[in-house]
This record gives sequence, structure tokens and C-alpha cells, in this order.
Amino acid sequence: MEPSVGGLLVTGTGCASRVIGIGELRERSRIRLDVEYVTRRRHERHEVHGVHLYDVLREGPLPVDTRHKMASLTVVVLAVAEDGFQVALSLAELDPEFGACAALLATRYNGELLARPTLVMPSDQRASRYVRGLARLRLLTVGDEQSSGVIAGS
Repeated sequence: MEPSVGGLLVTGTGCASRVIGIGELRERSRIRLDVEYVTRRRHERHEVHGVHLYDVLREGPLPVDTRHKMASLTVVVLAVAEDGFQVALSLAELDPEFGACAALLATRYNGELLARPTLVMPSDQRASRYVRGLARLRLLTVGDEQSSGVIAGS
């Protein structure tokens, strides 16, 4: 299943794949934040509008093995841009009951509508974990032998 233009593909270990259209994300974008960060060249400040990443992820079945206590603590979210850039986050850092990170799927940046969402990490001092042109969110379980060999371990 490939996302349509601007669509966001959400896949996961043991989860049905789904595509969320950019139009749907725009309609749900109720959060407005001013974000500041440092790049290699300068200090930047931007206004972004979007929807919390955790709210989008919890709508689909999460790949949580209910046989294990606190199994959600072993889920990794891999955010992949259309150019292949990747950032890994833990589901626990996004969950309001644990890390409560306000990660946002921005659909508007400084008033401009985006063709694809941008993953915004508002508490980061650097923009290194911002993922522009976000095309895919992949949920993996650490230690699950069905996941990628890198995450599953030796």
C-alpha cells in the first residue's frame, strides 16, 4: 500500500496498514505552536499548526503484545521522509502517561500549507529530529523477531 500524494502511510508489526490523507490531517490540525531551534547556521523561530502524533497513532491498533507487562514501552516509531531521512522515537516518549512529548504532525508552517506533514519536536533545541516531507510512520516492537534485524537484536 503506497500513500497518495501527500498521504501518510502508517504500518506496524502486527497492524493493518492505513493511509491518512494530508487533507484529513489539515482538517484535524487544531494545535498551534511557536517553535524555536538552532540549525548549523542560525537560530530560527516558526509558527506551526498540526495534530499531535500520539493522537494519530493511537487511532490504529498499536503493536502491543498484551502478554507482557508494560509492552507499549517496547514500541519504536520510525518516521521516514520521502527522501529516506529517518528518525526513531519511542512510543512511550509520545504517550501522555509517560514522556508526554508534544510531537506534532505539522500541516502548516508559518502560514503556508505543506504538501506533506512535517514531524515537529517542539521541545528539541535542534531541528535534527524534525522530519520534513513525512511519508511513513512504521511502528516496530523492540525484540520482536519479525521486526527489522537491527531493532530485534542479535
